[in-house]
Amino acid sequence: MSSSSRTAPVVSIVSVAQNAREGLLKGLAALQAGTEVPTEIIVVDNGSNDNTAAAVRHSFREVALVRRDTPVPPLVAANLGAEKARAPWLLFLDPGLEPVGDAIRTLVEYAGGNPSYRLYAGRTLRGDADDGRTVEGAPSLWGTACLAAGLPFDPERLPRLDRAIGGEVPALTPRMLLVERGLWGALGGFDERLPAADLSLRARVHGARPVLVPDARMVSLTPPAPARPVTVGGLASRMAFAHRHWTPGRTRAAGWLLSAAALVRSVAEEPWRTAWRERPGWLSAVDASVSAPAPPPRSSQETPQSLA
Repeated sequence: MSSSSRTAPVVSIVSVAQNAREGLLKGLAALQAGTEVPTEIIVVDNGSNDNTAAAVRHSFREVALVRRDTPVPPLVAANLGAEKARAPWLLFLDPGLEPVGDAIRTLVEYAGGNPSYRLYAGRTLRGDADDGRTVEGAPSLWGTACLAAGLPFDPERLPRLDRAIGGEVPALTPRMLLVERGLWGALGGFDERLPAADLSLRARVHGARPVLVPDARMVSLTPPAPARPVTVGGLASRMAFAHRHWTPGRTRAAGWLLSAAALVRSVAEEPWRTAWRERPGWLSAVDASVSAPAPPPRSSQETPQSLA
């Protein structure tokens, strides 16, 4: 059920949609019918041209809507949605997900009983199979080499991880991500210059341990996402991550690998042709951030609510 003026929300659900109207509407209906947890839902219409905003206003008047006339990077849009949240837990969800049982309750109850993790993800399914999109590895030099070589294997997707077992994992994605509100504030949200995995790495500095909760499951109602294309923005994000988290030697090696790939593959592939022309910009995408602030002290009023 959604929150009202009589029920304070326990979870603020933030969903970013761009031209995903039908899946979004089906997912919103499933979310409202599929949980007993008091929630509020915030939809960020990220520059859609398929009347997403009008459809949400018509069918779900209680849903808070943030509308962008022009699209922004997805992590920027997620931060905009989180600014409207009131609950002690934030749950980022892709549009078009239908809970299996009360997945939100499962996730929140696990978090309430295991507060030391502070970052939690469930599983998203396509049919009966896990689609592997809620958990990932941080960008790595091996993953960069695979990208540069054009290999179909992506080690950063953690293909050998048994997601049915769960437990502590390297990093979580905003596809189905529950985060303690106090931790979110301490981290300052997503850094849109870097891949989403950066949030998990920065959270570890605050004692968090990202964890996969295998019994919290949702089924995707939308077609499979296409393979991630190579973009200049993606290369800049990867290099900014390297500058923040890697040694100088590994960062230089990543720059050499990607530059060589751009030079060789620019002959036949347009994304790499553009990347070669614009390589001074993405190679120097140096992280300019300062250290994250210390997390605020907790009081009894700030402790996230449990449903136990």
